[in-house]
Amino acid sequence: MAAQRLPQRLPLGHRANNKILMLTNAERGEANVFLATCHALLEADPGLELHFATFDGLQQTVAQVSDNVRRAVPHAKPIVFHQIKGPTMTESIMQHLARNCIPRKADGSPESWMTPLRFFSSLRAIRDTIPIIVPYRGSQLVDIISYIAAIIEEVAADLVVVDSLMTPGLTACYHLGIKFTCLSPNNIKMFAGPAQPWLASLWKWPALFSGYPYPVPLHLIPFNLCLIIYMVIIWRRDAHRRQATDYLLAQIGAHLFTPIDLARRRLPDLKILVSTHSELDFPLVHPPHVYPCGPIVRAAPAIADADPELLTWLARGPTVYINLGSFFSVDQDQALELAQALKIALDTLDKKPGADHVQVLWKLKLCKDPCVGNGVFPILDTLSRQFEDGRIRIVEWVQAEPISILQSGHIACSVHHGGANSYNEAVIAGVPQVVLPQWSDCYDYAELVQVLGIGRLGSKTTKPRWTAPELSHELLAVLDGEPARAMTHKAQQLASLCEKRGSGAAKAARILLEELSNEPEVLMEKTSVNGG
Repeated sequence: MAAQRLPQRLPLGHRANNKILMLTNAERGEANVFLATCHALLEADPGLELHFATFDGLQQTVAQVSDNVRRAVPHAKPIVFHQIKGPTMTESIMQHLARNCIPRKADGSPESWMTPLRFFSSLRAIRDTIPIIVPYRGSQLVDIISYIAAIIEEVAADLVVVDSLMTPGLTACYHLGIKFTCLSPNNIKMFAGPAQPWLASLWKWPALFSGYPYPVPLHLIPFNLCLIIYMVIIWRRDAHRRQATDYLLAQIGAHLFTPIDLARRRLPDLKILVSTHSELDFPLVHPPHVYPCGPIVRAAPAIADADPELLTWLARGPTVYINLGSFFSVDQDQALELAQALKIALDTLDKKPGADHVQVLWKLKLCKDPCVGNGVFPILDTLSRQFEDGRIRIVEWVQAEPISILQSGHIACSVHHGGANSYNEAVIAGVPQVVLPQWSDCYDYAELVQVLGIGRLGSKTTKPRWTAPELSHELLAVLDGEPARAMTHKAQQLASLCEKRGSGAAKAARILLEELSNEPEVLMEKTSVNGG
């Protein structure tokens, strides 16, 4: 798309009534909260004209959400899909890593993310995280922002709802001076740093990729400060970010605006809607511009409808559900460690008189390594007795959605990677958690389950990797004994709180519909953004 300078404000007469544009990355961790909110918006206001803009790959899913709503509310308008041309965030990050010869795993993620966390490995992981915040080169940013601007002008919505991690979307909205709100799958803490007294976010909260516990122990505070200072320095000096910033300004006159700027130089009246409640987050001072909606999770068919055969199997006994997310691939060594941890835990439980026979449902995505044969065979050997008893299922795909499995009433423990959606789904279902954090904010959720007393960190001494002895110990802590019963009780209390307050998606929809009545002149006085 040819580069051209963008206007710094769209004319107010260019807006229509009862029209919202949802603008998000295509990655499911972010897109799912938008899909859930779309469903709730059309249920709340069937006359709303709803547009959904993202990259290639979500057309079918958006159409499915639209069809599902219209089956329940026949007079609801269909969602209008707009494709943003260009690589997705994940595709662009992979291109950046390859172009800069950054060592990668077989699944494409940086090796530094998978290296056991020590001070210097944390520095490398922080350095390799810059592409998540600015995933595109300058020329790509210009094209994508121009496409987004064209969609914004074509739709002429009353309100644009932007993914808080979508740098091109944030940049376009800030530059055009349009009325917008941010929607995030993450917690309050992500946006609350500047609001904390005594600069607590610098010394009390663990730095990115530090893996430190919360609150940061006294002897680790100097290291925590060093990591934060390094993060600021590497961000300011990063050649990739500077090139993208300069190119964008020179070509279309726009200043780069990133997720970091939502805390550093947020517009005064910008609202940020987050997928949590205060009770599900760290203790902190809550900034007034951050609106906790409660967990925003996509509605899904009950498991009895989606996969009745799986429900029958789950009903045989309490089940450990392992799902490390759609992005993360497990290498053969780590898969075998996990299998050995399961064997130790299950053998220990089987020796207890009168104990239930615990089952395992494991959604396993192995790294595709041409140098390694079929990595499933060692796992089958390790768990041969449990396989013979029909107590373990290892699958690449499950027909039922994770939330449907978790709400089946048969899940004793959810083992996941620490993603926001995985955490929220387990909270809603009242299921204790064992977290195996893999990157960035995953470490937050690993700490959070311990702070709230609803789970354990399964790899405390070797994170992000895990070992069979430590992981089996943490699994047993969640599955058996008085601590396990206390965790289950607290998890069920939080689930009851979420149920009492209602759907997070429905609350997000109510806030967005209320925003439609606000005057654009009041919300958007500032029409340009100073670079920094």
